[in-house]
Amino acid sequence: NNGYTVVDLGKQVPMNAILEKAVEVNADAIGLSALLVSTSKQMPVCLEEQDARGLTFPVIVGGAAINRDFGRRIAMLGGERFFEPGVFYAKDAFEGLELVEALTGDPQRRSDLVQRLRSEAVAVRERSVPQAIGVAAKVSAVKREPVPVPSPPFWGVRTIEDVPFDELWPCFDLRSLYRLSWGAGNAKGDAFDRIVRNEFEPRLHRYQTDAAELLQPRVVYGYFPAAGRGDEVLVYDPQRPTEVIASFAFPRQVGGEHLSLADYFREPKEGAATDVVALQIVTVGDGAGLRSETLQRSGEYGESYFVHGFGVQSAEALAEWTHRRIRRELGLDEERGKRYSWGYGACPDLSQHETVWRLLDAQARIGVALTSAFQIVPEQSTAAIVAHHPKAAYFNAAATREIAAS
Repeated sequence: NNGYTVVDLGKQVPMNAILEKAVEVNADAIGLSALLVSTSKQMPVCLEEQDARGLTFPVIVGGAAINRDFGRRIAMLGGERFFEPGVFYAKDAFEGLELVEALTGDPQRRSDLVQRLRSEAVAVRERSVPQAIGVAAKVSAVKREPVPVPSPPFWGVRTIEDVPFDELWPCFDLRSLYRLSWGAGNAKGDAFDRIVRNEFEPRLHRYQTDAAELLQPRVVYGYFPAAGRGDEVLVYDPQRPTEVIASFAFPRQVGGEHLSLADYFREPKEGAATDVVALQIVTVGDGAGLRSETLQRSGEYGESYFVHGFGVQSAEALAEWTHRRIRRELGLDEERGKRYSWGYGACPDLSQHETVWRLLDAQARIGVALTSAFQIVPEQSTAAIVAHHPKAAYFNAAATREIAAS
């Protein structure tokens, strides 16, 4: 409608394909959107690959999983060097259009835009990245507070393929569904209540009625002997609790409480496991995704958007349902035991998905695979590690820093 040609490559497209198409059509800019935090991890890859190949396409980023400061942070390659073509955050399509107009119009306007981004990116780096010189990261106090270890009902892996829908619906986070996935984030007060009452609740009821056509919930989860050593969580063979079969290295806060996920597990004793860890992978299948794609091809973009959001939040609800089951089986109260998904601050390394997939045999058991970039297929799926420690909390290992006194 505004005179631009948009080449839509779809979702979960390999970065190489995006860059090759940009070269082929001589694109004015590359647009990337992330609905999930794990997907947002691929955005810096676009900048790094361009830098390595000598390409200079400006990048516009957006989506529910990121914010403006995220764009400013990734604009600094390796946290040190500015990506000269620029990476710009757009909160919505209208801001995206303004950015494209600035990038393709008056050269001075484009130069001013890039220079402003450079200043903002440097400011964000100086505010959040400085790290203490000569100050060693300490082990958090949590590590010195051993707690009783619950006994799991079984060791190893189990699969669940008969999740009742009437147990799934109470696990929905309606705030996330309505405000993030269905786009009512800016609606307030009576206006928001009217949208929920007149549009969202009837739509949600309709989707729940058709759930058997949209969702195929499947779960694989398991309990393993474990221990925490330094910044690592060691996973042991359920049949031989002195044999380490996997490990996860988690980053530690330099400041704050100096937390690492490894602190929530007891130290090994005489080379043997002393604790228990739970792992889970859930999927609602590709039914909602396929329906969304069909609707989009037929021009029903609004309905496609809502179906896709319903699928995403259904996967989150299934993850919560599984988490609650793990709590019950371990005898924990409803507030104890935190679930951490890869891609978030406490466990940012998506490559660890490979270890989880191997331990749970996820592809064979529930048909969930990984891409070469460690993204999950089908898209409406999640993976997590569960720590039972009563002091377990959500934190961002990369965000807390100590600034050395000058």
